[in-house]
Amino acid sequence: MGVDVRRNPERNMGRYWLTMSDARTFTVVRSAFDIADALRRDLADQARLVASAAVPELAVQLLTAADAGWGKGMAAELMAQLVDLRPVGAAARGKAWALLHKAVDGLPVSVWSADKLGARRELLDELQRQALAARAELAPLPDKAEKQEQQWRDSFAARGRGGRP
Repeated sequence: MGVDVRRNPERNMGRYWLTMSDARTFTVVRSAFDIADALRRDLADQARLVASAAVPELAVQLLTAADAGWGKGMAAELMAQLVDLRPVGAAARGKAWALLHKAVDGLPVSVWSADKLGARRELLDELQRQALAARAELAPLPDKAEKQEQQWRDSFAARGRGGRP
């Protein structure tokens, strides 16, 4: 093809641009596969959840969400296609929502059409809101002063029973 373009560039410019378009599309799809693979792996490693979809299916779901311009109303639908969160605890739910947010945010912006970029922002906001809501269900971790107070209480209780701290 390189020789043809050099000899008569106007005649073969259409094939050249088609090839470039195919390469760009391949790169976008490859990126979606990489993101889906990372999402599936991170769900298993960090949230201890197994995604119901394989990597190709998950990549298609992510690309479909982008192509269709899914907004905040479809966040739960996207998560439901990925994993069932009903039987898991708040920590795993929060991590799963955060990982899905990271995956959607990592998709190339070019997969969203210009008129659907607002829906992308709404979807990301909803995914983040869901992650924060799940984390809010967790008991707060004790701070340094609370830990020190608990140690003093334990030591005082041990002395009261006649033991040494």
